[in-house]
Amino acid sequence: MSNINTPKKRGGLFDIRHVAGLGYVVVDDLGARRGGPSPFKRQMATLRDQLEAEADKAAKRGPRPCLRCANDFHSEGIHNRLCPHCRNISSGEQSVRPSIPARKFG
Repeated sequence: MSNINTPKKRGGLFDIRHVAGLGYVVVDDLGARRGGPSPFKRQMATLRDQLEAEADKAAKRGPRPCLRCANDFHSEGIHNRLCPHCRNISSGEQSVRPSIPARKFG
């Protein structure tokens, strides 16, 4: 892979929480318990990472070549085909237009 531009780390879909009297559990972004309880936070961290990887694979997130510049970047899903740099250029936020000298007649 040539150049991977990774966006700022977003909050994951899964989180580890401590429940008094039970131990650690993994919950999803809606607060539903997805794993645990366990007295070991490291065990729940491994489970959380596995659940995140499965969610990323299902959403087809990961490295993808940009359709405009062909550099690899971290895509948020099948809908995300332009790298952040090319997306900004396309939206006009950072577009630099070359100056074309006025044509002189005569």
